[in-house]
Amino acid sequence: MSTRTVNRRAFIASGCTFAGAALLGAAGCDSDNPVAPLASPADDRKPDGRSSSDGDLREPRVIASVGGVLTATITATTNPTIVGGRVVKQPVTYDGTFPGPTLWVHPGDTIDLTFVNKIVFGQGDAKPGYGRPPRLTNMANLHYHGLHVSPVGEADNMLIMVAPRETQHYGFQVPLDHPGGLFWYHEHVHGLVANHVSRGAAGMLYVADSHTELVSQLGIRRRLMLLQQAYFDEGIEVLIGDDGARDDPERALSLINGQRMPEIHMRPGEVQVWSLCNGSASAFYQLRAAGHSFDIIAVDGIPLVAPGMRSQDRLILASGNRCEVVVRASTTPGRYTMSYDAYDQGVDTWPRKDVATIVVAGTPWNGPAHPGVDTSRPIENLSALYVPAERHRTIVLGVNEEIAEGEFGRFTMNGHAWDPDYSEWTSTLGTVEEWLIVNETEQEHPFHVHVNPFQVTEVNGSPVAFTGRQDTAIVPRFGSITVRTHFTDFTGGPVLMHCHILDHEDMGMMTRFEIAE
Repeated sequence: MSTRTVNRRAFIASGCTFAGAALLGAAGCDSDNPVAPLASPADDRKPDGRSSSDGDLREPRVIASVGGVLTATITATTNPTIVGGRVVKQPVTYDGTFPGPTLWVHPGDTIDLTFVNKIVFGQGDAKPGYGRPPRLTNMANLHYHGLHVSPVGEADNMLIMVAPRETQHYGFQVPLDHPGGLFWYHEHVHGLVANHVSRGAAGMLYVADSHTELVSQLGIRRRLMLLQQAYFDEGIEVLIGDDGARDDPERALSLINGQRMPEIHMRPGEVQVWSLCNGSASAFYQLRAAGHSFDIIAVDGIPLVAPGMRSQDRLILASGNRCEVVVRASTTPGRYTMSYDAYDQGVDTWPRKDVATIVVAGTPWNGPAHPGVDTSRPIENLSALYVPAERHRTIVLGVNEEIAEGEFGRFTMNGHAWDPDYSEWTSTLGTVEEWLIVNETEQEHPFHVHVNPFQVTEVNGSPVAFTGRQDTAIVPRFGSITVRTHFTDFTGGPVLMHCHILDHEDMGMMTRFEIAE
């Protein structure tokens, strides 16, 4: 811990600051054995038409809205696929790729999505009866992480459970005033979350607004990067959810868009926007790029407030965090290593790893500067709306030492493990609440809440500057954070809040509340 030069109170307050796989097998096949040759990598194109044919970092296939509607079918499957250059068995993928396709929408768009569950393989660490309520190890659903949409109906409804070989429709509108930025979707069936997300059940979702279009018109490239871990069994063939071999370079791969040590091409002095998502089940990333710095413009899909960009030499992203940064390439051509510094989370230490190479080459960039943070939708400081001593709640993150690691009940919120029939409280639409989130354990936990983002106001009792809002924030070991949240336009529930170390969630560190008029 003493080797870090990071201001921990500041990075906890800000979330991530300071510090195309090919398809294998025919569509619809439920077998673990290939039934067709491996396809060549697809010509993965973003909405701006950029191709990866020059050996540059590939991006997942994009499914974009047309005429204000994104219509698609997403199929969860366990067919073999390519992960980190290997053909692997028993992944849990969306449409056969690790990661799944990127959903590209705009504020006001309707998402009309059919979800098909063709997951065949459960695994031993996704235990029957482990979830609450008990369920099969190949149940599935979708969570739209960070999206400000309804928790009921066919939107971000965590009561939806899709049985094997069943289909579920998801349909909802992205609010017209929704911030533009990076979000993601992933599995969220209790008891299976860590296992399925570790095996690939994740994809990015980008909300593009007028600022997104402005950056594109300036000729500034935007890269979408899903940062994931892939863990293998001892035979290095089967993807598993157990991260115990994280120090083994062959059994634990650190991937960007499913690729191992990809190249990221930039011209000397070129400006690019990198939209980064920690889509791992549990890893903490301390990202550094030799010879380069990061100008942060958004956290968890929400732009920073004025005065704008903040430059850092590293980024800390807990599981679930997103961070969007402006990167200016060195003016000196060459190869620069991008890596994760070792990170001590309190119980687990995440090893140092090289993860990519920035290749600076070609004609020097002479394009315009980046326009800075998106100010098209002002973000209100909730400190001005909160009435002291009213609507104050306390949430306690705990551990039950009498229950073994890996067993349900090991981790708790407010003194109990996850109980789907128990609600902590009912919040009132239109109000601002203040939550004190207390961590009584010896390790950091990323606290995540569905539906409504929050504003961090204090860390360990000390005030922090207003920088914006987020949906995931690190709670320091034996410490606390204070947040404020505003219930603006959705009612119902359950609205979930939990640790985004997903095996902690599966072991019980999750609870629920409702929102009423």
